Amino acid sequence: MLAALVRQGLEASQEISCQIASLRSFDEETASDARRIGARIGRFLGDRSTAPGPAAREERVERVALRRARLARQIAAAYVDVRRLQQDVAIRSALRNQFRDNAEVAQFRREAGLVPALDGALARSQDEVAQGELGFAQGRLEDAVGELARLVGERPEALAARLAPPLPLTDPPVDPLAMAQADDPRRAKLADQILREARLGQALAESRRTVRDARSAYRGGAGSFATLYVAEAAANAVELALLDARAGRIAATLDLWAGQDRDWAREGLAPVVGTHPPATAETITVMAACD
Repeated sequence: MLAALVRQGLEASQEISCQIASLRSFDEETASDARRIGARIGRFLGDRSTAPGPAAREERVERVALRRARLARQIAAAYVDVRRLQQDVAIRSALRNQFRDNAEVAQFRREAGLVPALDGALARSQDEVAQGELGFAQGRLEDAVGELARLVGERPEALAARLAPPLPLTDPPVDPLAMAQADDPRRAKLADQILREARLGQALAESRRTVRDARSAYRGGAGSFATLYVAEAAANAVELALLDARAGRIAATLDLWAGQDRDWAREGLAPVVGTHPPATAETITVMAACD
């Protein structure tokens, strides 16, 4: 999905299309000037010739390649953010179901005279807070989908349908530490992120066990709702922190991976016309409405 969105965004970018159109115009003008001047006059002028050289064309190619690479990174970052927020919404939705169950148990125990009214009040406030946070998360997701849609040139509603159902964040098919240079500061940062993610994974497993124990104790009358409330809040915080850490690591990996090889960003930019033999590499012809 990410690769398809990057291709879509690169093709939809009017800025890149205009840069390529300008490059093609430069090639045509250069070839026309070369034909007009002619080989004899060109040799006569020597270094005094005002015809642009390969360096001028390379500068234009580099501008296109840089813009392509920058847009690809923006799309990748926006995609990871959308997937992260989809998981965030899914986590908060599941929590609401869990908190409603807590409220029902607290209400039943309150009616049976087993617990004070405070338990029911805590359960209701827990659910109300979760509902508000879920609404904010859904708003952030909508904004993130809109930003990704803008980058790839698609309507947000159509893109949201393509991105459904929510999928967990998947690792890129590379080893980020293996591909990074030893002296690259991003390598050390990635190593720290990987370690932090591993620690949060362990903390989440422990916090979930605590929640199970606290819930069992409360249902069995051996524990307080306050203990369950605190345990669930802690587990929720750890799970969301783990999600953020994972998204950050994947985004950093994609960024590092994209910086290793920029040849892809120069594909299709070989000269279409010129005094040299025709290029064998694939080229791109663009018709764009440019200023």
